[in-house]
This record gives sequence, C-alpha cells and structure tokens, in this order.
Amino acid sequence: MSTVGSGTHRYRWVEGWPRLPDDLFLGWIGSVAVDGRGRVYCFCRGTHPMVVFDAGGQVAATWGDEFLNHAHGVFLDDAERLWLTDRYAQVVWVCSTDGRVQRRIGYPNVTSAHGGLFDHPTNAHAAADGTVYVSDGYGDTRCHRFDARGRLMHSWGEPGREPGQFDLPHGIWALSDDRVLVADRENHRIQVFDPEGGFMDQWAGFRQPADFFVDEAAGVIYLAEVGGRVSLLDLAGAVITAWEAPAPGARPFHAPHGIWVDAEGAIYMGEVQRDDALYKFEPAG
Repeated sequence: MSTVGSGTHRYRWVEGWPRLPDDLFLGWIGSVAVDGRGRVYCFCRGTHPMVVFDAGGQVAATWGDEFLNHAHGVFLDDAERLWLTDRYAQVVWVCSTDGRVQRRIGYPNVTSAHGGLFDHPTNAHAAADGTVYVSDGYGDTRCHRFDARGRLMHSWGEPGREPGQFDLPHGIWALSDDRVLVADRENHRIQVFDPEGGFMDQWAGFRQPADFFVDEAAGVIYLAEVGGRVSLLDLAGAVITAWEAPAPGARPFHAPHGIWVDAEGAIYMGEVQRDDALYKFEPAG
C-alpha cells in the first residue's frame, strides 16, 4: 500500500482498524489516547462516550454512560490517568483507565458565568510537575493554569487576533522547557506562552489546528487540523511533513480533531463532522 508523509516520517494506514460490532458506533470522535499496553481510549459521541480497543482493534470495554456528557478532549498522563475534557458538563474529569472517577476540575453543569470555572472547555494537559493547563475555548476564550491540587493559579487570554488573544483556543500542551503550546483554532495558528501566560511566539499558516501530541525525545509535534490535515512539526514549529487523506487516492479527511502516538510510533487520529472516523497509521519503516 502507498504511504503518507515523507522522508523518515512515512506511514501506512491500517485499513479495517478498528473493528466495530454492529451494535456500536463511535459517532464524532472528540479525541483519543493510548496506554502503555497498547489499549486505545476513544472519547466519542456515539453509543458510549468511552470505547476502549485492544491493540488489534477489538472492543475491550465501554464506560462513562452515567457521567460523561460531551466528549471533547482526552490526555493520558504518566500515571496513566485519563484527563477527559467534557465540554457540555463544564468539567475536566480525571479517571482511571477502567472508568473510575478519581477527581475533577470544575463544577458539573455550572458555567463561569454562574460561579463555575469554565465555559465550554476544550482540552487539558497535565505537566510532569503536576501543573494542569486547560484551554477554555468556546465560551470564555482563554486558558487556565492549575496547581497539582487543582487550585486555579491564573488565567490568560481574550477574544481577538493579536498576540495573546484567541479565536477558539482548542488544544494545549506544556513542554519540558516551560513553553506552553495553544492551538488557536480559528486564527489558524499555534501560540507559544510561558507558564504564566506570557506571550512568546506564534506559528501561523495552519488549517484550524485542534489537538497536539508531542514526542520531545523524537523532536516531533503531531498536529490534528480540523481543516482536513495531519501535520508533523519540529519543536520550533516548522512543518516536517503533512497529509490530507489516509492514503493516496483515498477519501480526504474531513475534520481531524484528536491525535495520539503509541510507544511503537503508530499515530491514532479521530475526526468530527463524520461518523466512526478513527484511523491508525503505522510507521512504514
């Protein structure tokens, strides 16, 4: 099969992965993550909000029906806790991989206008030191930083197109060098901040950037773009390679929304605005 990507970053689409039973559909996929055993956590808007696949693409578990409302963002930390950004519930849930709620940030179903913390948040990232960053995109148009105990330290951002302003902050990732990346979706750019929210840089020219996965050891930022593209960047923001369909000649992507990379280097990407669009790309070698 033909490959996507270029140079040393070439991938093959694993067609037929995952394998969905007839009584289950994923609907639109908020995001995806993979644990150390190769189990894939698909946070979605279909039959169940969390669908867990084994490495072969078979359904291993489903959960979250009782408390999850609107699947948007998922981040898996080093302790293999899932940070699930539930847009309509106005909460970031922290769950074990078997679906037990361990903690939360935010007040269920209470927006910031009524004493809550968020107004339709989009993604969360737990840094190595325990600090938590949340992009609060659809309503409040800002980002937040919490300490390891979940106490709000500060917030930054406002609507607009100037540096430090946002038009839908949609994805967030904190690097070990204290740079914080924010996918400023409708401004078609990535903004770079210090941990206090001070503006450092911006990388322009993207197609509605939505979600990151960063492999710092490999020096690669994996980016899902709602505008129909998957891009790989270096740590300075330069594009290494990109593709717009799962394979040459295949139906183009519609709206890539969430992305993750497993320990073997395989890329997993899920789309919105199209049902059951979950892809796996293996390194071509």
